[in-house]
Amino acid sequence: MNKILNDSFIGKILKTFLEGFIASLIIGISTIENYSDINIIKTIMIGAVAMGISAVLNLFQDYLNGKSNT
Repeated sequence: MNKILNDSFIGKILKTFLEGFIASLIIGISTIENYSDINIIKTIMIGAVAMGISAVLNLFQDYLNGKSNT
């Protein structure tokens, strides 16, 4: 577990999360017309966080399957 959580891998985790989060957030925000509806904004944020988490889980899965370069 220490090998997984070294500094370089934590950097990859953060980068991967941010890539998924920001990409999902940009797509979600660009498709709405009413920015004053807080429920739509909450839904987009939840989806963006879920996408970021999914990207990190895929990174872990690739690492555990031996497909990572770390």
